[in-house]
Formats: sequence, structure tokens, C-alpha cells
Amino acid sequence: MVSVVIVNFNGKSRISACIASCKADGVDEKDIIIIDNGSDDSSVTMLREQFSEVKILENSCNAGFSRAVNQGVRESQQDLILILNNDARLQAGCIANFIQCAQSFPNAALIGGRLIDAQQSPQNVVAPFPSVWHELLPKFLLKSFLGHDQMGRLADVSHPLVVPTVIGAALMLRKSCLPKLGFLDEDFFFYLEETEWCHRAHVLGFDVVLCPQAVVVHELGGTANQYQAASRIEFHRSRLLYARKVEGSLAWSVLSIHYYFSSTINLISNALAMVLTLFLVSRLRRKTRMYAVVWLWHFSGRPSGWGLPNKCPRSKND
Repeated sequence: MVSVVIVNFNGKSRISACIASCKADGVDEKDIIIIDNGSDDSSVTMLREQFSEVKILENSCNAGFSRAVNQGVRESQQDLILILNNDARLQAGCIANFIQCAQSFPNAALIGGRLIDAQQSPQNVVAPFPSVWHELLPKFLLKSFLGHDQMGRLADVSHPLVVPTVIGAALMLRKSCLPKLGFLDEDFFFYLEETEWCHRAHVLGFDVVLCPQAVVVHELGGTANQYQAASRIEFHRSRLLYARKVEGSLAWSVLSIHYYFSSTINLISNALAMVLTLFLVSRLRRKTRMYAVVWLWHFSGRPSGWGLPNKCPRSKND
């Protein structure tokens, strides 16, 4: 009844446990679809040896999360498709609870699960739609005066509910909604693709639902931790793209200025701290290098080729 789509990029150390958890929770191996985005860590060889019936689609380069997910969704033969990060593991009963939530909310196009870390602590699962204020105002003001809980962990919620957006680490799609909803927007390479999808779903009259009974352990940021500066660039790029597509040109302009000056301040402050500590603190050296790369990307006019490695070439129509 359910297929699972997993995008892999150099996730050899994580993806076996992800697939094993799906099989343990009742997903047929034939219904697991892996899209490999040009990994160079022998992930695909390992997967073929360990999981002979899993379907593997190989991209010769890094096509990005949205494009890879869309490839997998097109291959699926099931109506309910769980889009799962390669650093996530399903807990017992997760699939059955996703199915129950889908049956209880027939108008739901997208359903998110509850995310926890390896120590059972809750992670962010929902969020308000992004706005310029989220970037400009301190979190305590957003929470205290605007009523926005940026954390979105909802640890005490025990029943499904309609929410603005869900985190895409474990996201179930009802494929029958696609003719109206459309696929993930492939302009988003990495980050905020599911947020734009949730926004589009609400605009079109669908529900976006949090299913807290569907519990998933998530390592959180496997790719982001591996490629810190590149991931920060991809986030800024996607956030600006979201602003342009959803919030309008004024929001895009404000964020463009904000990101340039905040990157400058972060670079200067970390560089000064590094000098004052005589370059002895490795964390400060790493952060300074990261902010230097991010600042240079903004200063250089945000070149499209910067960010995560081995990107597929984009056509002129993209």
C-alpha cells in the first residue's frame, strides 16, 4: 500500500539502516526506490549487494533533492508515497500510522511524521510559513509578541492535526493529488522545497497534516554537516528563491540585503575571535572559513555553480 522514495548523496554510512527500518516496518523491498545523486562513496555498489530487490535510479551528477524525488515519485506504483531522508529510520508502526492518518484526512495531500533524535528528544516537525520577520526579528520576539513558535516540536501533541508546513525528512504524499498539486518545484535544489509544496497545497485547497503517531528517528543534517559552507549557501539560495516565488519582490530585496550584511558581520566577528584566541580554537577556524565562503558567494553576485558539489548542469530553460 505504501512505497518509499529515498534520495541518496554520499550516504553510505546511513542509508542501509534507513532501508532496513522500512523493511522491518512492513514495506516490501520492491516498493523502495532509491535515487542516487551521483554519489562517489560506493553507495550504489553496497546497496545492490545488500538489497537486491530495491529499485535504484542512478543520476550521473547531483540533480538536487526536488528533481530526484520527482524521479522516484514517477516510478512509484502506490498512491501513498513516503519521501524519506537517507539519515532517517522508521520506528515500529510508523507506516501503519501514516496510513491511518491518510484515511482519517482524505483531503490531505501531504502528511508529516514526528521526528526524534537518537536520544528520543523531539525535533522540529512543523513551522509557520517563512516570512521576512522570521529572519529579521529575534526568536523571543517572534514567540512572545507574534505568537510564532519557531521550534515547532509539538512534543505534547498526540493526535493528528492540520498544520501550515511540515518538515520533509519523513513526508508522505498522496499521489492522486498530483494532477492538481503538481510535483516538487525543481528550481529548489536543496532546502525549502517541501515548504513551497505545503504552501501550494494550502492555496489549492488541500490539507497538510502532522501525524504524531508516525515516529521517525532522524540524524538531522547529515548532508548539511558534511558540507557546511555549501549547505549554508544552498539555504540562502533557496530562501531567496522562496521569497521571490511566494512572498514577492520586496521580501526578496530585503532578504538579499539582510543576508549580505549578516554574512559580513558573522565573518568579521568570527575572524576577530579567531585572532584574539591566537588561532588555537578549531571551531572558530572552521566557522571563519565557512562564513568567508558564504560572504564571498554573496559578494560575487551569488554564482549559480557554488554550493553542493557535482551539480548537474542546468539548461537555459531551468
